[in-house]
Amino acid sequence: MATLLLLRSLRLHRSLRPRTRPAVDVPLRAGSHGARLLYPDHIPTTPLQKMLLAAGAAGMALYNPYRHDMVAVLGETTGCHTLKFLRDQMKKDPEGAQILQERPRISLSTLDLSKLQSLPEGSLGQGLSRHTSTYTLCGR
Repeated sequence: MATLLLLRSLRLHRSLRPRTRPAVDVPLRAGSHGARLLYPDHIPTTPLQKMLLAAGAAGMALYNPYRHDMVAVLGETTGCHTLKFLRDQMKKDPEGAQILQERPRISLSTLDLSKLQSLPEGSLGQGLSRHTSTYTLCGR
């Protein structure tokens, strides 16, 4: 309910502002997720609005997991903080810090597909192996 009210208020806010287009050079990413334009037609949200959206989306996603739009809203509103948390956890671990520093690229030429196929059913490696063979992906 709160999510619907917030979305309606954002639509109303959007309809009241002048319909000027931002400059062509609007960045697709910003340094931090503050209340500024990230792309054309972006509706900036304040931290309070993000918190309300996240709470409403989480409640609705728990109530009805088939509401994929609410799961997506939850990911969009909380993803930035989650990624920062994961990065900080990786920095604390020696292996994670090495990965962050080296930034290795994963491609089919760096993977041992036969080893991935031998992993247990349902594992990430086995799923990746099945996906690459199904869609005949090529290493780039």
